Amino acid sequence: MAGYRRGSASFVVGIVSIAHFLSHVFLLAYPPLFPLLATEFGVSTTRLGLLVTAIYVPQLLLQVPLGEVVDRIGAKWVLVAGLLLTSLSIGGSGLSTSYWMLLGFAFASGIGQSVFHPADYALLEAVTTPDNEGTGFSVHTFGGYAGFAAAPLGIGTVGIAYGWQTALVAAGAIGVLTAVGIAATTEPVHARRVEPSADGDAGGTIRQMAAFVKRADLLLVFAFYLVSMMALVGLQSFTTVLAVNGFGFTESTANTLLTVHLASTAVGVVAGGPLADRTSFRWIVVGTFVLSAVGVGFLVVAVPGGSLTVAVALVALIGLLFGLALPSRDKFANSVADPEAVGKSFGFFFTGLSLGAVISPVLLGAVIDAWSVSAAFVLVGGLLVAAASVVVAAVYRGSGI
Repeated sequence: MAGYRRGSASFVVGIVSIAHFLSHVFLLAYPPLFPLLATEFGVSTTRLGLLVTAIYVPQLLLQVPLGEVVDRIGAKWVLVAGLLLTSLSIGGSGLSTSYWMLLGFAFASGIGQSVFHPADYALLEAVTTPDNEGTGFSVHTFGGYAGFAAAPLGIGTVGIAYGWQTALVAAGAIGVLTAVGIAATTEPVHARRVEPSADGDAGGTIRQMAAFVKRADLLLVFAFYLVSMMALVGLQSFTTVLAVNGFGFTESTANTLLTVHLASTAVGVVAGGPLADRTSFRWIVVGTFVLSAVGVGFLVVAVPGGSLTVAVALVALIGLLFGLALPSRDKFANSVADPEAVGKSFGFFFTGLSLGAVISPVLLGAVIDAWSVSAAFVLVGGLLVAAASVVVAAVYRGSGI
């Protein structure tokens, strides 16, 4: 991916990764400010959590139809519009005078968030080749994880120092400037791919969409994204709970373990790109997920009453393995995506991912309440094995993937 011309692979991958970085910053824009927002609006933790849910709900509904839009008009302007809407919504939420106004802005930002995966992957697919797409995917995924890490550090720090309003308005302003920059500098490398249906009516479009999402190969990838995301969100959401309630560590130590896990995942993502380009990416996913499940099992069995060093080593190993898998995961999905409908394909796949993100905290939280946090992590290990099994099923299905 040599060169940095406006339409070169390096330039487009860089631009898309910057947009992905901001997307993930905005996904976590509110949680670092929860204590301040609770004081400002006098709302419960449940209502604060609804702000995050409000961002994800539109993504469940809109990623597939917006993927269709990407394939009809090209990815660049859809990405710019989505980033602009998300940025204006996050910035506007800094001007909220009530909780319900804040919730409305959160929902609007989720509408904008719905474009990122279909548009991003359509652009990446357009400028990469089978020899370097794993590297391109890894840079893109690393941008997202960097955004997760930057949100509490940036927005949280500014919020504490200058107020939650300033933090949100400033974050939104940065996003708007970035959207303008993308519009001015990036070539529309993903061209118009499909024409409107011959009958031109809504019924024809719905029938086409229904036929599309019933394809067995696409359903396998959808299932893989859903189950793997349930495991990923479980690790991110409940590692601190396991450390405190299961291992007896302090809250500070628990946060350190989560930080180690996320940092190791980011390192794995960087290394996983070239690995996906040089080896069998499907079997990388299978191997790393199974080994991650083994690591989760050891985490549950070996650490209680054990040392912090063992816990750190295990969460780091699990994060590294998961990170190694992510570029291969996206390469696996791209190998199945309809070449004439890349945006719609990835919109469908990431709808599964969003659904997993919604289901996992509720399901695992219920398991923790009913049994124990260790039981929830046994379930996480099972989800990792199930995700690996879906890939094996796809390999042996005999459909050319």
